[in-house]
Amino acid sequence: MIINSSQAIKELVDNGTTIKGMIQIQTEYKEPNICITFSDTGKGIPHSIISKIFDPFFTTKEVGKGTGQGLAIAYDIIVNKHHGTIEVNSEEGKGATFIVTLPVKHDELSEANQIK
Repeated sequence: MIINSSQAIKELVDNGTTIKGMIQIQTEYKEPNICITFSDTGKGIPHSIISKIFDPFFTTKEVGKGTGQGLAIAYDIIVNKHHGTIEVNSEEGKGATFIVTLPVKHDELSEANQIK
């Protein structure tokens, strides 16, 4: 997600829209989950494609510039393997925000952290 954010900002910098951008990462514990929010001031995601961004091999980049695997892999790991969620909010020209929510299981964490 950080790579995608930096690429979205770079496109604005390259076309002279801005001098620099910002990527902000926040974490928050909301029992029983941890939430990680990634926000950027990049070009944003058009509403017409937002439902496709997690599809394998979907990319808006030129041939040879992207594989369309990054967000698909992130989705698989977060949603399918860790039973979390990813929420996407975006406004074209103003940036995007991804909110990753992962469950925290205290019993398993406590056992894993105990010295035996």
